[in-house]
Amino acid sequence: MANRFGTDYNTSGGGDFSSPAGGTPSGDGGRKATDEQTLIPVTIKMLIEASKNNKVLLDGREPHQIKLVAAITTVVKGSTAYNYGVEDGTGMIEVKEWVDEGSPIVSKMREEAAVEHQYVRIIGKLEEYDGKHQIVAHSVRKISSGNELTHHFLEVVYEGEKYKKQDQIVGTPSQAMGNMNFDGNNMQASAPIMNSGGGQQEGLTSDIISFLSGRTDEVGGSLAEFVNENNSKYAENEIRQMFNTLATDGVIYSTIDEDHFSCIS
Repeated sequence: MANRFGTDYNTSGGGDFSSPAGGTPSGDGGRKATDEQTLIPVTIKMLIEASKNNKVLLDGREPHQIKLVAAITTVVKGSTAYNYGVEDGTGMIEVKEWVDEGSPIVSKMREEAAVEHQYVRIIGKLEEYDGKHQIVAHSVRKISSGNELTHHFLEVVYEGEKYKKQDQIVGTPSQAMGNMNFDGNNMQASAPIMNSGGGQQEGLTSDIISFLSGRTDEVGGSLAEFVNENNSKYAENEIRQMFNTLATDGVIYSTIDEDHFSCIS
């Protein structure tokens, strides 16, 4: 059946960015394919294939936490949950987002996102309910621009390739993509973080994770607040680069705006 993108979901070609040629890669049988707190950028087709393969992607990764950018086709608003039908040109899937009225800001952003024929960014888990797979979302947010859709598909490709080459020395996604910032219609590149000062970077990473882990609501923690609290230990530019790197690597994700972040739970 063809969709609004002109894609036939029953065809086997196209839309699969996981590069599964050769199946699950060989390696240490005791090694977990992916960390349970790593956010994996995916397409819907990748999730559909995983649902047929014991919730394992064709390249061997386990999509515990996923990020998807897709267009909303249907919205059903309930008192306890919002249910969406979404598509991304590779397939269709249902999404459930539980409603928490604790934050007016989050409630407003949920309403702004819950519009048919609009692209949204979805953070969540692949779950099975009554024999049917769906995404249970931590967050459904309207994307800022079409560049976010392009960036997402670049991430899908890059993370798949990085996983296949994980035994080799590779840079971070930020370094490989030139640390691209998608701002409006322009892609601006900033200098990547160098691999020097490892000890200090590890300390900064640990401090950021600790800071965000202490924020348990949907708003998350403020980058600006972290800068103010730690400007005696780290340079502001260093902090902002590390937040960007952790977000690109799927360790944290932005929530209500580009200043607030949460850890993958």
